[in-house]
Amino acid sequence: MTRKLTRLALAAVTGGALLAAPVAATAVFAGTSPNTRTPDSRGRAAPQDAQKAILAAFDRYDVVAAASPNDVFLDLLRNPAFPNKVDDIAVECGNSLYQPLLDRYIAGEDVPLAEVRKVWRNTTQPSCGFSAFYDRFFPLVRQVNKNLPPANKLRVLACDPPIDWSKVTSPEELAPFEERDRTIAAVMKKEVLTKHRKALMLFGISHLLHGGGSAVAMYEQQFPGVTYTIVTHYGFQKDNDRLEARMANWPVPSVTPFHGTWLGELDSSYFESRPGQPAASKGYPGADAYLYTGPRALILRQPIAAGAVLDIEYIAELRRRAAAVQDPPDGLMHPETFFKHELESGPLEFGS
Repeated sequence: MTRKLTRLALAAVTGGALLAAPVAATAVFAGTSPNTRTPDSRGRAAPQDAQKAILAAFDRYDVVAAASPNDVFLDLLRNPAFPNKVDDIAVECGNSLYQPLLDRYIAGEDVPLAEVRKVWRNTTQPSCGFSAFYDRFFPLVRQVNKNLPPANKLRVLACDPPIDWSKVTSPEELAPFEERDRTIAAVMKKEVLTKHRKALMLFGISHLLHGGGSAVAMYEQQFPGVTYTIVTHYGFQKDNDRLEARMANWPVPSVTPFHGTWLGELDSSYFESRPGQPAASKGYPGADAYLYTGPRALILRQPIAAGAVLDIEYIAELRRRAAAVQDPPDGLMHPETFFKHELESGPLEFGS
């Protein structure tokens, strides 16, 4: 049987219960079981190649939730093993209003790229429209699907609220679409968890943390223990050079669990703090693992998508939206904000 039919058959045998065992959010993971993780010289869980770690996580969890989409996930998509582990990819940069259009495009139907760009350009978040990552991501998934059998084809789930910008002419008309976490949680429950499917979530970390008011925390009230949350390394809040020296021999990119490692033993003040983050004294509150893509000084900034900048009609529409919702002159609704940042920033995320 295919991977999808096998899971559905097992679900029927178990009376429709979720296939993933209800594992605590802080459970050890660096392989297919706590007893098979690769230890370091002190017997603790060691960093593991990122693709291997993420793929193996799907053996224990229904959802792997990863923060700050970057080229690691584009490389993962190209891995032939990925479609055998995953059914859906849920994304922050996707307007759920256009899900039928997105489904047809991702399935390989005759949908022009110019038409499907509405999916990530017409969200509540202007940064999505300028994202070079998503400009590449959607066409890549479509291309991967071309060579897959029907049972293994990937689906992309657009999780942003279904806003129709052509009908938004005031701040009050935008307001109903600002409860983004509720929409994300609803899509995940309806399209993934109740259907016993497996999904990779690509979102900002605030939407993915266990506890607090995140989308993951919302659906975990009904589906506890099914999600493995990975946060991306952007440096430590203090003693960065000393701590990064301990990571000098880590594979790049790699994933390391917090539980059972020195990362999990660090005081939480070493990691960034976000509104609504659950309280914790050790490790990164609400996260299970750490994605390391290299030291902070070498992290490249993602440039804005040239195609979006050169699209005169799209830029004019962004200006209309900014005026309609009364965004301040330097607000994120204005395309000039992104242009200014691009002009003033160097190629590195932290420094020039």
